[in-house]
Amino acid sequence: MILTKIKDLFSKALIILSFFLFLSIFVYINYIASPSFKAPVLKSLALTLGFLLIFIAVDYFMDKFKNKKAVYYAIIGIIIFAGLLLRLYWTNSVSTIQISDFGRMWESAGEIAEGNFSRFQKNGYLYTYPHLAFTTLFYSLIHMITGSSLMAMKLVNIGLSLLTAFLVYLISGELSNGKKATAIFIMAINSPFIFFNNILDSQNLAAPVFYFAVLLYLKVFKKKIHPLYLVAVGALLSLGNLFRSVGPIFVIAIIMHMLIFSSYSLIQKRKKGKPLKLDKALLGPLCLALMLVAMYVTTFVLNYIFIWAGVFQKPTWDTGGNLILYINAGFNHESNGMWNQEDYDLLRDVGFDYDKAEIEARKRLEQRLADKDKVLTLISNKYRTQWGAGDFGGLYWSTVELESNPKATNDMLVWLNYHFYYVQAFYSALILAIMLKLARGYYKNEIKPEFYFGLILFVGFVCLHTLIEMQPRYGYIAMPMITALAAASIGERRSTYEGSV
Repeated sequence: MILTKIKDLFSKALIILSFFLFLSIFVYINYIASPSFKAPVLKSLALTLGFLLIFIAVDYFMDKFKNKKAVYYAIIGIIIFAGLLLRLYWTNSVSTIQISDFGRMWESAGEIAEGNFSRFQKNGYLYTYPHLAFTTLFYSLIHMITGSSLMAMKLVNIGLSLLTAFLVYLISGELSNGKKATAIFIMAINSPFIFFNNILDSQNLAAPVFYFAVLLYLKVFKKKIHPLYLVAVGALLSLGNLFRSVGPIFVIAIIMHMLIFSSYSLIQKRKKGKPLKLDKALLGPLCLALMLVAMYVTTFVLNYIFIWAGVFQKPTWDTGGNLILYINAGFNHESNGMWNQEDYDLLRDVGFDYDKAEIEARKRLEQRLADKDKVLTLISNKYRTQWGAGDFGGLYWSTVELESNPKATNDMLVWLNYHFYYVQAFYSALILAIMLKLARGYYKNEIKPEFYFGLILFVGFVCLHTLIEMQPRYGYIAMPMITALAAASIGERRSTYEGSV
């Protein structure tokens, strides 16, 4: 009884918190953002409603073909093919030059492909930022296989983007009452999943790995597959984390969700004269522990393979205090908590002495947290900047440095910059769909237990980027789940809910 009350209280608190988080994004997009990011309010709202009606129409149309599998999957195939064409057109038209960490990783990968591992040596680029090591190793494979073809890597990104789209389609079905073709329609045409293919961002590699783990977890949670699959979930989370260090957010979300919402019972009731027996359902919690073991073992083994081979000088989890450096940068008021030269140079200024860098970072952080009003303003600004751009910085990073492009491409980029509000309205429609679902679910008590997982994961990402250095592109890894939540929210009025909390 007490556990049920705790679950109900947590559920309602999570709905309220998530609703206001999404509401603040919606308000920012349609009311607060600068004119270059949005249309006039009425036009912005009209476009948002227009896109939402399109999503509802697609959902309604595809729902008619669910029992005609050949037609249904043929349409799904056409949508995926259209998404492929859009991605190929963008990648072929826009000649993005890789800069910042993207360029450094690609350059380092070329050296590794030639047998030069100096970047892993002490104070080298990948020694200082070990979380980029496995992504760079993957790029080195592309160098070796294709002769350093950047276009080949972009094509790999396209393939992974479409794989992520298919996974989101399956995940949205697990979050709702069945197949949600709307998810793959949104993923096929949504701008960040097109723009990011031109960028050598580790999130392109990590996303399909993380969301395959999410799909398996949701199937375990719904008892569609054996709990032992959580071992595979742990291995996948490890691989995803080696590409993009946000694995702990997924792990915490899975543990919280299973402990609070799982229907697994730990023990059977004792029968008279018989000893207490463990229920078979205990496999769930036990396999949750095995998931953590699998994640640790996979990370350990893969790291030490490269250490024993003489490639790495230290494991990738040995960041030398980088976390406090990222948190310190995240509370730099002058840079709005984003990357800044002052904090970037800190490690170099102390001669790459990690102990001194950590001490200095803590001093700066203490000063930056002193004024509580300024801190609250900073957190508010960080949240809006992090989650208020519908392309998550994809357009900027794929066009910030370009080779010479034909006039048609340049005209397209000019049009996109002057009509960015279409991107914002598309994103706003997804947010609105989730908000409507949450509002109705709160009053009607119609939110399925598995839907809460997506909310917990999103709140986890919000907490992470409130603390550390922020850039709009960092939120891209959460966009597949936002899409899955939105797709699962559309058309639910036609459904009969089962297993509501």
